[in-house]
Amino acid sequence: MIRLAITTGDPAGIGPEIAAKALRFYPLRKEIHYVVYGTLPEYKDGNRPVRIEHPNEAQKPGVLYHIPIEGALQILTRCREALKQGDLHGVVTCPVSKHEIRKVDSGFIGHTEFFADNPDDVVMSFWGDQFNIALLTTHIPVCEVGKHLQPEIVVRKLRLIHQSACRMIEAPRLAILGVNPHAGESGAFGSEESLLRQSLEQLSSEGIAIDGPFPADTFFATKASEYDMIISAYHDQALIPFKMIHPNRGVNMTLGLPFVRTSVDHGTAFDIAGKGIADEGSLECAIRLAERTLLKKDTRFEPIYDAFAPYYDQYMAHVRYDDWVRLILFQYNKLRKRSPRKVIELACGTANIACRLVKKGISVDACDLVVSMVKAASRKPFSPNLFRHDMTEPLGRTGYDLALMMFDSLNYLKSSEKIAPTLNHIHDALLPEGILIFDVTTVRNCRDNFDGFVNIEDDGKCYMVHTSELNEKEDTQITRLTFFQNRQNFYRRDDEVHRQHIFPAATVLDEIAKTPFNLLGIYSIDNPGNLLRSQPRKLDESYDRLFFVLEKL
Repeated sequence: MIRLAITTGDPAGIGPEIAAKALRFYPLRKEIHYVVYGTLPEYKDGNRPVRIEHPNEAQKPGVLYHIPIEGALQILTRCREALKQGDLHGVVTCPVSKHEIRKVDSGFIGHTEFFADNPDDVVMSFWGDQFNIALLTTHIPVCEVGKHLQPEIVVRKLRLIHQSACRMIEAPRLAILGVNPHAGESGAFGSEESLLRQSLEQLSSEGIAIDGPFPADTFFATKASEYDMIISAYHDQALIPFKMIHPNRGVNMTLGLPFVRTSVDHGTAFDIAGKGIADEGSLECAIRLAERTLLKKDTRFEPIYDAFAPYYDQYMAHVRYDDWVRLILFQYNKLRKRSPRKVIELACGTANIACRLVKKGISVDACDLVVSMVKAASRKPFSPNLFRHDMTEPLGRTGYDLALMMFDSLNYLKSSEKIAPTLNHIHDALLPEGILIFDVTTVRNCRDNFDGFVNIEDDGKCYMVHTSELNEKEDTQITRLTFFQNRQNFYRRDDEVHRQHIFPAATVLDEIAKTPFNLLGIYSIDNPGNLLRSQPRKLDESYDRLFFVLEKL
């Protein structure tokens, strides 16, 4: 079993905060045991950490483990020992203060050097969605860069960069930047480029192709998109453009270690520590890159709702959530003569229904598959007890007297054959005589409101294009969302494609009949009567949304 450590960095910095935020709803993979070293604030919901003393105690998949340690250097020392002994297979590090650690260890330079037996045998690299970079030197003064560019070391590091790039990227294209202005201008501004060219010629004879050296001042504006790995001689030359284009999304990775080591691409940020505003994005990316390297496969989830989540509530402000809550509570009270005591909402999105129920004093658990949606829900007043979960899987929780699955959730199932198994899992989580209420969107709603739909939103920070189309032959609605988000004066594009199956009422009824549920009623917001005796075809053609009320027998 693979064990991956996450260190929380300097206790006075933002490391503990971003670690807690990133791991609260993180999709823990069954192939990996996650062990946090350091100080970890705990939340009341999500992935609850289990305290242990040694990484070998991490035995169960899907569990977040925590080894409490105070002090940044103590955290790193304990982690390094476990890595060298083979008790850990990788580490993801949060930021530390080099200045503070040097007060007790004057030789400390940084994570890269701390984990390496010989700094000349490793390479600091940075990975992002626009381009990747690797450095020939690490944390040294600019005036000493030339001294560290010894031919033997440069060739060894370039070989390592090429080998690592080939493991991560299929047929990668590599480029190297010049050290001096204008790449030396044929020796007018320095001689380091001559050394680099000699190294590239030697590597070319070994079948390793690296283009350059290129002038650094124009490269990122003209050529960066043509290459998979860009090699820089020193720290700031490439990290300034990298961090401008990948704010809170870049990952630092040390190449050449006998284990996987990734890290955030930022510092301790003492000025905002403790304020709850630190961005955990870079740490999440670092964990995913470590997973990808350890498992040798892409571990990303399909990015449905990831880009949409921050704008979801603003865009859906027209939805009649209050009417839906009234319908839900009216139906439950009519059947049970009281309000529900314990509720579970599946596929809750940003928990607009669940939060309204919590505000009324009802105990509510809520879950969704998409981490970004659950996070958005967690930041709201009256947020429910949240956890990440796929609605098609067994809940593993019981004791609910009301279950909800609202706002087209069922329509996101990949086929009608998934309906009955999904309902059966909910049935197992309900108390005897428990109630399930779910809705489906109808073909009339899609035809009248979304077929050929085009909408553009622009709030200054994000430009969003929303288009939808209905395919009645296949009973599917395809929604495409394109986001152009302003990031440090650069625009990042994200695309999402949402595929919904428009299940005819007759299909839903057939699937319900395969479950132990008793169908009590079918309702519409605009029709107070029970539509249970209506013809299925009429239901499809007369109403935009249907609410099904079921009882556990």
